[in-house]
Amino acid sequence: MAVFMQIVGSLKETFQKILIRGELEYDDNEMHCNARLGEMLDEFSKELDKSNKFSENFLIEEMEILKEANGIRLPNFLPNHAFLCLLKRKVKSVSNLRIGFVNKVWGYLEVVSGRVLIDPCGNYPQMLPSIKKASQNVILRMMEKFMEKVIEMMEMEKVTDYTCDPDYIASCNKLMGKSRDDFLEAITSNWSAFSMEVYGTIDIEHLLGVPANKRDQAFDLKMRMTAYWKIVLRRMVDWIALELRFVIQKMVNDELEMEIVNEVMVRGGGMEKMLDEPTSVALKRERLQKSIGLLQESKQIIQQVMDGIPLIAD
Repeated sequence: MAVFMQIVGSLKETFQKILIRGELEYDDNEMHCNARLGEMLDEFSKELDKSNKFSENFLIEEMEILKEANGIRLPNFLPNHAFLCLLKRKVKSVSNLRIGFVNKVWGYLEVVSGRVLIDPCGNYPQMLPSIKKASQNVILRMMEKFMEKVIEMMEMEKVTDYTCDPDYIASCNKLMGKSRDDFLEAITSNWSAFSMEVYGTIDIEHLLGVPANKRDQAFDLKMRMTAYWKIVLRRMVDWIALELRFVIQKMVNDELEMEIVNEVMVRGGGMEKMLDEPTSVALKRERLQKSIGLLQESKQIIQQVMDGIPLIAD
């Protein structure tokens, strides 16, 4: 029991060092977990940012949504359900990125756990499969819960449009100000393209014959979504980072030890079976014990010779 608990305690302490406290326990950079997970989050954030680009067919999607959202109402009011429809499409467009991120994290944690298990279980290789299975089970279970939370978060973003972030108003006013003026000037002057500060040159030749009211409403919808989508992406990354840290802490501090005990003591056939020496180790131990016996006899003989004591033949 002492040996078993020592192994479990050593595993837990190592996971706490590298996954929670961020200590550089290993010389291998791949095992500097906080840094590697941080890089994965940065990469995920950059992939999300790429979704905040204007399409080649500028305002086409917005005009189609506004057409389908049209009804018996005043023409100069932007319908909220049109904004929500566009928001749902954008959230759906990044759904594969979140799945890819979770799978990447899960694969990395599996590699890390496999490396961590080698040292504590080195003298008891027959225990390694059970503990490895337990660690894989708990990582898989926690990652499934993490995936469920991420999916739930994405679904929440589709339900309503809301933020208390003051940056939304500032960004929206900027886009609806100078960017709108530049757009109207380009349309009035029959330009084929115009430049926005953030997104560069945009083709607008296909908009020159579009009715002004339809075109202007589509532009307003586009600018409002651009300002809000930036908030949504930032919120997604922050939330996923917090949830990931929470899941890892819960896994290491609460779930891992219990899962190993259940796998070894209940499903693995008992601790004694796991701690039995394999045949190869037992044979090696026997050979070493014989060698030790021969060396001790040789030492006694040499000592007798040095002391001048006559040797007695067997």
